Amino acid sequence: MGHKVVCLECKKSFSQGTDFNDRREANCPDCGKSMTLLPHRFRPPKKTEDKKWETVKFLIENGFYYQHIYEIVETKNGVTNFQNYAKYPDNLRDAKEFVEQYKDQARK
Repeated sequence: MGHKVVCLECKKSFSQGTDFNDRREANCPDCGKSMTLLPHRFRPPKKTEDKKWETVKFLIENGFYYQHIYEIVETKNGVTNFQNYAKYPDNLRDAKEFVEQYKDQARK
């Protein structure tokens, strides 16, 4: 398991190893654009699955880089308890709801 660099234009991903702090900037070997670093839990769609890649791009553009997102279980006396990881969506309709629901956990 290692981190991945992903080219959203060419729909390609490459493993980067396990040390997140020791990674080099990567440019896509095909188009030359800067690639996006994602954690090991990201499972890239097949290159032909355009709709799923569109969803991935939408999530990243909105600050969701496949980091852990927590479901809110309950809020009592001003204290919010989080439990379980939210499942990342695989279609654009669900991704829009996901972004709205978890916007406070997006990377800025």
